[in-house]
Amino acid sequence: MKFIKIFFFVFIISILYSQTYLEKKEFENLVSIYKKGEYKKALNEFKNFLKKYPGTYYLPDVYYYIAILEEDYYSAVIYFKELTLKFPEYEKSDEALYRLGKLYFLHNNYTEAINTFENLQNRYPKSYFIYGSNYWLGIVHLLKNDYEVSIKYFDKVLNEKKKDKFYFLSFLNKGNALYEMGNYKDAIDIFNSALKESEKNYIPSIYLGLANCYMKLKDYENAYNFYKNILKEYPGSPEYEIAYKQIKFIEENKTIFDKLNVKKIFETPQKKVSKEVFYSVRVSSVKEKRFANDFRIRLKIQGYDAFMKSAIVGNERFYRTYIGKFKTKEEAEKLKEEVKIKLKLQDIFVEKIEE
Repeated sequence: MKFIKIFFFVFIISILYSQTYLEKKEFENLVSIYKKGEYKKALNEFKNFLKKYPGTYYLPDVYYYIAILEEDYYSAVIYFKELTLKFPEYEKSDEALYRLGKLYFLHNNYTEAINTFENLQNRYPKSYFIYGSNYWLGIVHLLKNDYEVSIKYFDKVLNEKKKDKFYFLSFLNKGNALYEMGNYKDAIDIFNSALKESEKNYIPSIYLGLANCYMKLKDYENAYNFYKNILKEYPGSPEYEIAYKQIKFIEENKTIFDKLNVKKIFETPQKKVSKEVFYSVRVSSVKEKRFANDFRIRLKIQGYDAFMKSAIVGNERFYRTYIGKFKTKEEAEKLKEEVKIKLKLQDIFVEKIEE
């Protein structure tokens, strides 16, 4: 009798061990599918795994992967919330809150974005993601016109002096907040500090910020020169169109222009510039220009090299938002896959562009 009990006990243990082993191997296989970039397949397989093993040891990991892979906004929110509520001690719960906050931001739910980032900071004060959440809190408050609050968060990022994209963008957006508050001289100081440190792709935005501040102060000569710098140095940038219009305005306004110690730049015909050919990721195509531009701004805020172009399709004009300029199609395809996951966008394409 004793032998039978021992045999039965060993038999049960072996079954449990084999089930655990198979479960572990299946989970590891799913992670490898995800790492290969087969995201749709990975999402379906993780959901099937959850049905097969509803009480799995890997439940928080499964929630995490489904949430970041899920293309449906509401489903992604549910999985992120389930993860952070049920497994607060899970090693990626702080990251899940950070991603959830960004997800709310991308879908214009600014109140929930603020609550989520603040929740992250309260629950995980030593988290690696505190730094990024300070930047996003600054951005959300800036968009809500809470300029003083936004500056406090941008200052927290700047005090870290990490010299990464959040650092440079915080410089730029602190200047934008001061501009919106009417503190043009303080904004100029910030933009000039940013100019000394920033990478090349942020410079046209800084030039534009400086030019706009000088326009408000009626220092038209400095404004003119910064607008002119954009036209000369960054002809394909989104800031180019604004600078072009402002230059035209100054040159056509004789009461302003006659007092300036500058040469008109539209007097002589412009030299023909050879066409630039590159590959880019098209992330949206809409009929309303303001929607395309709003999306471009949101992408710029996140550090993407975003720009906008118009196109005639049939008899209708569409406004398209793009990210990145690459010499090869392969580089653009790589960004496309990254953007699909990070921004949860569908129907995005790589296009060859000439301009």
